[in-house]
Amino acid sequence: MVVKKQPDNNRYRNGISYEYMRDSKQAFNCWEAVNNKFWPHFHSSIELIYVTEGELKVTLNGQLYSVYKDNVLIVPSYYIHSYDTDEYSKAYIAIIPLDSIPSYKTLLSRKTFINPLISNSTGKTELLHLFECLCQYNTDNGDPITASIRKGYSYALMGLLIQESGLTEVTNNRTISLAQEILIYLQENYLKPVNLKDTALHFGYSKSRFSHIFNEYFDCTLVDYINGLRSRHALKFLQESDTTVTEIGLSCGFDSTRTFYRAFSRTFGCTPGEYRKSGM
Repeated sequence: MVVKKQPDNNRYRNGISYEYMRDSKQAFNCWEAVNNKFWPHFHSSIELIYVTEGELKVTLNGQLYSVYKDNVLIVPSYYIHSYDTDEYSKAYIAIIPLDSIPSYKTLLSRKTFINPLISNSTGKTELLHLFECLCQYNTDNGDPITASIRKGYSYALMGLLIQESGLTEVTNNRTISLAQEILIYLQENYLKPVNLKDTALHFGYSKSRFSHIFNEYFDCTLVDYINGLRSRHALKFLQESDTTVTEIGLSCGFDSTRTFYRAFSRTFGCTPGEYRKSGM
């Protein structure tokens, strides 16, 4: 296991194939990701990663895990996590809502995994097979047989991972709880005029102390994080409307077109105009 502070290497840039918050969906999903990059987020579902090639870096509640070929990383419910790839990575990602595995939901309400990173599994062949099968039955077409098969594979996968990792009693962690509260607050308010002073006051801290807490936990500034949320919100307007780029930026909370262009480029690697022209 390799655990250290994650460096700042433009880890915000990522694709647009899925949302950073999944609780609104509460749906099973499994896919293969190449060169995965995604910023800090959390959700109630269990998230499982099986790396098949290269190295994927995953920050889990402030700790960085280097996940290599045939390693599995378990992301428990409500754990804040982000992804980054320095050179190359290929991995299966499975999102399993706890409501779909009720027996484990009860168990994991009071216990969590001892070792989230499984690096020397004796059952790696079986684990890989289960991830492949989950991807095969990924489509939710309403077929009860498909749903039953998927549920069976999910139970089998969770059982193997619990056996490999072991479980321990959940202990309260105020730092983790605060980080979750901050992300929820920003998700609910990013379209409003949000600044460091008011956000710090909301959580009962001075500006300097809150800035330190935020940078320490999320490895970015509050402004960068909010601008990333606003940039993602702007995507649907760029895709679905003829509204001007300037109007979109202002409606998404940016105070100027320049700020919108700079934030959008940092998040997605292209300007809003380039994105719209590409037809992505």
